[in-house]
Amino acid sequence: MRPPTPETFRGLARSSPWRWRTLSFELHRRPLHGPDHAVVGTVQRPGRLRVVAPSGEVQEVVERLPGTEVDAVTGMRRGAGAPVPYAWELPVVIDADGLVVRRPRRVSTADDPMWQDYQFVAMLDPVELADGVPRRPGLHGDPDAVSPPALDVVRVDSTTRLGRPTWWAEVSPRADYDPRCGCCPLLFGRVSEELEAAAGGPRMSDGRPDLEYATAYLVALDVQTGVCVHVQHLDGSFAGRGFSLDVLGVDDQVDLGPGPPGPLTRS
Repeated sequence: MRPPTPETFRGLARSSPWRWRTLSFELHRRPLHGPDHAVVGTVQRPGRLRVVAPSGEVQEVVERLPGTEVDAVTGMRRGAGAPVPYAWELPVVIDADGLVVRRPRRVSTADDPMWQDYQFVAMLDPVELADGVPRRPGLHGDPDAVSPPALDVVRVDSTTRLGRPTWWAEVSPRADYDPRCGCCPLLFGRVSEELEAAAGGPRMSDGRPDLEYATAYLVALDVQTGVCVHVQHLDGSFAGRGFSLDVLGVDDQVDLGPGPPGPLTRS
């Protein structure tokens, strides 16, 4: 694969559902509120999640959908009352690097299981780092409109992280940034707060008049899977906050019964 550009970074961010089925990982979180923590987890698509806390406590979620057939044209599952399809069940166009050019826009798709909040879901499928929603008059809500970039990309680099090819980018959300959930986005800031308020939810700034939103974030994508493996606020009141994910195995390399993680030592 050629060196990353802002456009290929977007392509990788929208490609995760088509690049893996089972993922084992260690997740280190420095949340905006609360103590730092780490867990070991396994996601097995479709619909299975296993999380092991440092105490050894195990949480499991199973959301397996019935094996109904998906119509290749409409993208909908056949049969009355059938659940919506997963993204990878739908046909997409890929480029020469194997990256998805455009996600299906006319069809709602099912997510991976959630743990704690929707930031976890967005981490596994970080399409919100690729494509925004046009909010200009006449375009908002048009299913055929070309998605604008969700982020301004200041720089993008390729490195090896924990032995795995990884793409890094310094980014800032644009006005068209469209997080999966406004209250727990990958990139918390002014744009996500405005979206949350417009949806009738509370804003953190309402109770914190001294709050300074980040203007820049460091994010990273694992090249093999497209999963977001790092988010860090670079400035603002939450500078240094975010998360890092260490990939332990993908597909046939995965151990479906991981033990608890070691002590959290990351800064």
